[in-house]
Amino acid sequence: MRYITSIFLLLLSAVQLSLAFYAPGERIRRMHSASNRFDALIQKNQTLPEKYGPFFHNQPIDHFSSNSSTFKHRYWANTDHYQQGGPVVLYNAGETPADDRSFYVINSTMADLARKLNGIVVVMEHRFYGKSMPAPDFSAKSLATLNTKQALEDMAHFIQFMKLPNLDIELPPAPETKYIVYGGSYSGNLAAWMRQKYPHLVFAAVPSSAPVQMSYNYYQYFDPILKYGPKHCIEAIRSVVLYVDHILFSPFKEPKVVLKKKFGVEELQHDDDFAELLSSPLGMWQAMTPTQNPFNDKFCSAFDGLSNVHDYVEAYANYTRQSIQRSCRNQTVTECLDTHDPHSKMYTDETDENRAWFWQVCTEYAYWQTSSPLWRPTIVSRKLNTAWYQRQCPYMFGEHAVPKRPIWRKINRDYEGWYTSLDRVFWIDGEWDPWRTLSIQSEDAPDRSGWSEDARYVVLPKSVHHWDFFTTDAVSDFIRTTQDEVYETISQWITESDTKHDSAEPNLVYQPSVY
Repeated sequence: MRYITSIFLLLLSAVQLSLAFYAPGERIRRMHSASNRFDALIQKNQTLPEKYGPFFHNQPIDHFSSNSSTFKHRYWANTDHYQQGGPVVLYNAGETPADDRSFYVINSTMADLARKLNGIVVVMEHRFYGKSMPAPDFSAKSLATLNTKQALEDMAHFIQFMKLPNLDIELPPAPETKYIVYGGSYSGNLAAWMRQKYPHLVFAAVPSSAPVQMSYNYYQYFDPILKYGPKHCIEAIRSVVLYVDHILFSPFKEPKVVLKKKFGVEELQHDDDFAELLSSPLGMWQAMTPTQNPFNDKFCSAFDGLSNVHDYVEAYANYTRQSIQRSCRNQTVTECLDTHDPHSKMYTDETDENRAWFWQVCTEYAYWQTSSPLWRPTIVSRKLNTAWYQRQCPYMFGEHAVPKRPIWRKINRDYEGWYTSLDRVFWIDGEWDPWRTLSIQSEDAPDRSGWSEDARYVVLPKSVHHWDFFTTDAVSDFIRTTQDEVYETISQWITESDTKHDSAEPNLVYQPSVY
């Protein structure tokens, strides 16, 4: 089979974010696609001065074991604007190597916030990403310490014991030094969960586009595309999907062969792999930025001037063939796209760094993005279901190394999902974000108007995945206003806390369990 991840690193560099070739959870691994391109723009013209790092923190490999072994946990810090009493803005880079995001210490909304508050901004890498490796590889045995509890305890340990080589004075410990945890997407979850589980260490949190409600069958991922996508384009996609499913669900073999040949994948044996391939362009919706719209420009434009299903199918097939040529390169279609071979290098190569996120979604989060139920419209083939994802977890890690299903319900119980209620948290979501349905500000979440919590909620109009991270002049006035409101709100919380000599215990509706 392919090397799926290497293919899509090439696609990412070309700003062609296609989902169909991703391994299980890989499209979730690209939750930060918009900011990934922002990272690339930063590093193209800048070299991060050595004074900002990287530095290394001695982190316990297993926080819940008597074994005292540690690993080198990588981080960067900007102390240029620190004045005594100022806070620390802490950002965990989440499910990606932090090299590019190290630039956030000098150019980001977090850096701006720290500067305005006379504080410090720190970017820390997540365990098992980049160079923050508790183990030498990504085997199931090594990944046993990759889970939510360990990740949160990493941040807690870091807050309590970190040393800043570029700060010439002793930083007072928390809660005397106030820690504000900032995060986007999965790292936004971590920001909220740190405030929930470690209120004595974390003063405030800013989770952006945080999908805190786990879901096993996340068909709603595609709802914003259906609702807000260009009408002609959505009509074309739906027409093609209906046409394709009529053939895939028929008992006749020959029409399937003809259909797959049209799309350039006649040797692709399994219909669910073909279905996933056809969902690939939809990932470009999440890849939108305030200045770039690859979904419209790269994909929807293929249907311009067309008006019937046969022309739509031809255009979709032509687009798919071109994508395969760019992506699969010297691989056969089977090597590149088939996910049914348990002996594929994708599943057996324990040095592949992308296995880290696969492990997290296979064991805990799921987030499987599937077609809609039969009673709802869909822009994804109904052959794409949870089985396509779930089948690949034991292929990659072994049948006895992962649960039969991810423990997503337990994560919702432990961290309260939509029902979490926290003081001093500034929640930000994008109106058009495909992850909003799993956020606190989901239309399916409970009405919070009567909840007694000192928190802020903002939905950015016509925005996608954590667009508040962008600092360019191209962002909307609403985004700039929200960035200002984050500073003003946190500044107010700090003033109120200092005035009241706050004990750092939050006013929680639900008392969280402390690990």
